[in-house]
Amino acid sequence: YILVGHAFGADNVRAFADRYMPEVAGLMLVEGDVDDFEPLDMQQDDHRGNAGYLVQLRACRDAVAQGKPLPMQPSRPGRPPRTCAQQFFRGLPESAWSPELNAKLLQIAQAKVALYDAYISEMEEMPWDEAYLKQHRRSFGSRPIVVISTGNHGVGSIATPRAPTLQHLRYEYEVALAQSRWLRLSSNAKQIFATNSSEYVTFDEPDTVVDAIRYVRDAVLSRR
Repeated sequence: YILVGHAFGADNVRAFADRYMPEVAGLMLVEGDVDDFEPLDMQQDDHRGNAGYLVQLRACRDAVAQGKPLPMQPSRPGRPPRTCAQQFFRGLPESAWSPELNAKLLQIAQAKVALYDAYISEMEEMPWDEAYLKQHRRSFGSRPIVVISTGNHGVGSIATPRAPTLQHLRYEYEVALAQSRWLRLSSNAKQIFATNSSEYVTFDEPDTVVDAIRYVRDAVLSRR
């Protein structure tokens, strides 16, 4: 398999690779989460943020289960208010999708308790996921690895950029640096910078993702 993971999905594919390395042909990490490689203070900030977000998710889940109106999410400076159902992906409706798809996703997010249960369960397990990955950093040998970084980790859209702060600039630098540490896992690894993209590279620079997958595929075929 050529494994492709985006955001938290990077943890999933790395864990799969550790457990089933003989089945893995190559790896691609698209603006992947790097909590287990970040400086300690950033890890602690992420954990505090996740704990606060879990409180919101549980409130959303309970409202859906009880058929109550969905609570509003905390306000974001310069951005419109949104309900629980609008928090998924980079916000619903998503301009890249059809009205029909957006309507169906909103319907699911407004009514399906299992969606929230799965999301809550995933987030509750994150500290243990990170601990597992810290203890299992297995070499990929010469299997190809491509890391796509944007410098916009946690940024859902670059259409309306925020005013930079030293704290945010440091955060983006440390994330890109941590992502570069994945290159140590293979003797055949490279990092690509998609600087005109938000963290949703598949939306903003889909050709970059497709080209990288083809690169990994060709590298796999050349090893045979």
